[in-house]
Amino acid sequence: MPPRRRSQRERSHETRARLLAATQEALVECGTAGTTTTEVCRRAGVSQGALFKHFASKGELLAASAEQLFANLIDAYRESLPDWASVDDRAAAAVELLWEVFEDPRLVAAIELYAAARTDRELAVRLAPVADRHGENLRRLARELFPEAAAQRPDFDAVVTVVVQSIQGATLGSLASGDRSGFAPMLALLTDLVRKTVS
Repeated sequence: MPPRRRSQRERSHETRARLLAATQEALVECGTAGTTTTEVCRRAGVSQGALFKHFASKGELLAASAEQLFANLIDAYRESLPDWASVDDRAAAAVELLWEVFEDPRLVAAIELYAAARTDRELAVRLAPVADRHGENLRRLARELFPEAAAQRPDFDAVVTVVVQSIQGATLGSLASGDRSGFAPMLALLTDLVRKTVS
């Protein structure tokens, strides 16, 4: 029996996925300057025409890549969570796992994009709603993990923001220095903050 032919929608979905994956790879390996549409097409094995059929501009492609990256990082965090009922110190587990997720090399792609957005108006405009949705997704996940604290503490979302942005900043600092070994005191402080918030 001959293999089933893929539908136009399936082929389109596959091409889009290859373009997004190629963009993330290029950002990590080549930086923003080296992530040209030509380079992305080469990596994805598609034509420039195919790229612009899916994305109206390079800015749209980069923003879509960032959104997919953030969604994948949150999925990775969810998948890494242990059975919550068996965890004695949930605050420590939550912070430790978040730190581990931020060690994902793909995060370099997001950092490259936000650095480029400082001087690229189109990219900045396209990334703004992506960042807003990502922040809300992180807060929603935190509310799921700590529902009692989320319901009782009016500052719960602010604490989540402090924790996430602190780890993001540490990640950026470690990229510059190549050393992540000096952040234990910061992580201990963040863990203590989360403990006090959820206790």
